[in-house]
Amino acid sequence: MPASHQKARELRYALTLSGVVTLRMMGLFLILPVFVVLADGMPGYTPLAAGLAVGIYGLTQAVLQQPFGWLSDRWGRKPVLMLGLALFAIGGVVAALAETMPALIAGRALQGCGAIAGVAMAFAADVTRPERRPVIMAILGIGIGGAFLLSMVLSVPLATLLGLQGLFWLTALFALAGMVLIMTLPASPKPSAREEAHSLTSILPVWLLSLSVFLLHGLMTVLFVTLPPMLVSKFGLELTGHWKLYVPTMVVAVLLMLPILRTTGRKLSENRMIPWAFIALALAMVLMPLSSAWLALAASVTVYFLGFNLLEAGMPALLSRLTGSRGRGRRMGLYSTFQFLGAFFGGVAGGWLLGSVGSETTLLAAGLLCLLWGIALKLFSSRLFLTRKAT
Repeated sequence: MPASHQKARELRYALTLSGVVTLRMMGLFLILPVFVVLADGMPGYTPLAAGLAVGIYGLTQAVLQQPFGWLSDRWGRKPVLMLGLALFAIGGVVAALAETMPALIAGRALQGCGAIAGVAMAFAADVTRPERRPVIMAILGIGIGGAFLLSMVLSVPLATLLGLQGLFWLTALFALAGMVLIMTLPASPKPSAREEAHSLTSILPVWLLSLSVFLLHGLMTVLFVTLPPMLVSKFGLELTGHWKLYVPTMVVAVLLMLPILRTTGRKLSENRMIPWAFIALALAMVLMPLSSAWLALAASVTVYFLGFNLLEAGMPALLSRLTGSRGRGRRMGLYSTFQFLGAFFGGVAGGWLLGSVGSETTLLAAGLLCLLWGIALKLFSSRLFLTRKAT
């Protein structure tokens, strides 16, 4: 196949899968900013029940990522993606029809059973060349970031127009739209069900990357628990205006990220980029609470988004090359399990630290932890991230 046709084919897969992931994450993000307010007054409502309704989605996601990846290695990626989106749609319907908090929690848990993040990454890796994979993974990551930013802008207006039930009906429609997108794609080559023997030196990098994504998403959740109150108290920026910080800084970060990913992809050098990206995150999180001017804060948030997006694209690209094609879905599922567990525990830790020590100290501590992890990766990853032939 000519290189130009192959590039166009890879881009088509990437944009379609990014659309699927974006629609699904919109179904999560639209609910979060308004859920506690809109659910108040429902029979069975307590703050604990509200927290469980929000958090149980991430918990069921974490538990089922690896089983879904395992199934995709045997059945193929498309059927499992369709199954996951169908469960997400059914969960949205159950939540929309719920009249009590226990029923709503059940709907949210069922939504989380559509655990397809790892399958989508494995699908993207199956149909792309190793040197193009960081950019392709970045397109998926940009879709998730775009879903978050768009949700920050649309959540309150849509909640005012549709109410809580209407938002859940909308999430079900998003899932159905994602299923239509999946149906437009040709099937990827069916992965081999035969497992490869793995030595300790080949398993360790998989676990190291899984722990890295746990930390990455844990700290991201800590950031978005602790930064918004600081924006209100220190900078006088009300919640409805936070997108004015997030949108331009994310756009600038993406523009800076793409040439870096093209270079690392061409050289297959994600292992050298990852420690520096963690160090960039550390610098940003330390500088945020120390910023007194708006431009300094915006620069810090831009550096944060740059480091975060580089890791969101670089780590799964490296993982897909380390694991090879056999059993890729299961190992991507393990990686996604740690991703969602990180978000879950980060939310718990962020809330506790916010109440105990405040936003500024929490961000400084998170930055220090990130710096230590980046230094550790810099010292030891060159021995661990020895890749086999790119696949």
